[in-house]
Parts: sequence; structure tokens; C-alpha cells
Amino acid sequence: MPALGAAEARRYTASFDESSCLTMKVDDTIQFSETDFKEVFSLFASSTTHELKQIDDPASEHYFERVDLMKEYELSYEKREFAVDALRAVFAFLHRHGYRLEKDGALLSLDGISKEFIA
Repeated sequence: MPALGAAEARRYTASFDESSCLTMKVDDTIQFSETDFKEVFSLFASSTTHELKQIDDPASEHYFERVDLMKEYELSYEKREFAVDALRAVFAFLHRHGYRLEKDGALLSLDGISKEFIA
């Protein structure tokens, strides 16, 4: 399982691949694809456990692979609420894909992130 520490998080490059899809490489070891960005957006926009289940259901209109990243999205959140939703989405994405966080040399568990979605 890759660990994403603070130093690694700062070294990234973003580019478009041959299919005009945005990709991001972090420290040449982790690469995020257009599909990953769709999933992160869906996690960000889903604050409840019910919505979380919908983004993984191919039969749902909220299935994450249906997200059009080129459409505008209007935020109507308080800045604090936006920050909470953004962190929850990133931590959930990392946990879903087997990443671990490291702080000051200690590994941090992301197992409890699912409890941060409103029941």
C-alpha cells in the first residue's frame, strides 16, 4: 500500500494525456486519472451514506463515472462546510484505493472515514 506523506504531496505535475484527459502524477509514484477526478468529485458532492452508495451503483444516475468534469459546479456552502466536504472526499478516496497517510513518520489509519458521511 503506498503511503502519501506531506513531502510527497507537494511534488506533483499535472498534464493532459493523448486523449485530452487530465492526469496528475505525485512524485512519479502515484498517478491520478480522469476517472479518479470523477470519483473524488462524486465523493465531495455526496455527504450522506445513501449518496455514497449511489456513486458506486452503475444503475444510479449519480454513478461517479457519469460525471462530466467539464460542466460548471456552483458551490453554495459556507467555507468551513466546503473544507470539511473536501477533506472527507480526499480521505475517502485515498482509503477506497488502499493508500495510507503518514505524519511525522507515523502511519495514520483512514478506516474511520466512512463514519464521517451523514447517516
